[in-house]
Amino acid sequence: MYFKHNLILGILTFGNSLFSQLPGSSLYLLDIKNPLDSNWIITKINYLSALNPTGYNNQPYFIDNNHLLACIRKPENNNTEIYKFDLLNKTATNITNSASSEYSPRVYPENSEEISCVKVPENDSTIQNLVILNASNGKQVKFITKDHSKIGYYRYLKNKTWVCYLVQEPHVLSIYSELDRTRKIFASSIGRCFEVVNLNEIYFVHKITEDHWVLKSYNIDTEKSKTIAKMPPGVEDFVINSNQQLICANKSSILRLNESGTWSILTDLKTLNITNIGRIALFGNRLVLVNRNAS
Repeated sequence: MYFKHNLILGILTFGNSLFSQLPGSSLYLLDIKNPLDSNWIITKINYLSALNPTGYNNQPYFIDNNHLLACIRKPENNNTEIYKFDLLNKTATNITNSASSEYSPRVYPENSEEISCVKVPENDSTIQNLVILNASNGKQVKFITKDHSKIGYYRYLKNKTWVCYLVQEPHVLSIYSELDRTRKIFASSIGRCFEVVNLNEIYFVHKITEDHWVLKSYNIDTEKSKTIAKMPPGVEDFVINSNQQLICANKSSILRLNESGTWSILTDLKTLNITNIGRIALFGNRLVLVNRNAS
């Protein structure tokens, strides 16, 4: 069973502070006129969290230009659900609606009618498995991992191989084979965000010290890592655009990595009281951001 909600898409204009008082985290959708330029022109900003204004709204993932997956936990609930947003028809559907909690939803590359996610059972938060769900009704199709430690985040690599962030001390990245259930750890003390590039390279954030975080790449073929750039203070989330440029957010600003290894501001949202941006998701000329609001 699933539930559908109508979305109230609050269109913001610069100088508006309607949502600055909301606790938890909120989702905002940006339409960008020139997403590949060095100074973004934002044509519209929509507030996507009207169905859960005081709760957890996080981990956005674009299915396509008009459809989005995200994780939502309402204040009255103890579990996190996966919702599908129809941005064109302005609706949001609870896909999972289960007693367990689901996180990190993505379309399963081997079957577009299914989604992958991290599943945490109702009564045992020590278990975090990577599973495949039916995208229509949220029913579990199969386990990907059942004996590979606690999965925090993941990316599909190729040929039933996954890159997994393991929740342990320190946090590590590993390559996991679904076929023979083997794993290889290749990085430790890492941030929660990483991306696969060209099927043989993995970008990730290495937290060398508490205040010194760097972006690195790991080549799967050579098994070697190299440093790309220093991350802005406290930033561990990033995305890669269609030009293979890296985008991240720091406080109220959206930034892009230059060839020189420095970061430049694409746009700043401070006048909208969007001042604590965490995760971002990018698809074409649309970006969804998570603003971690003050309590």
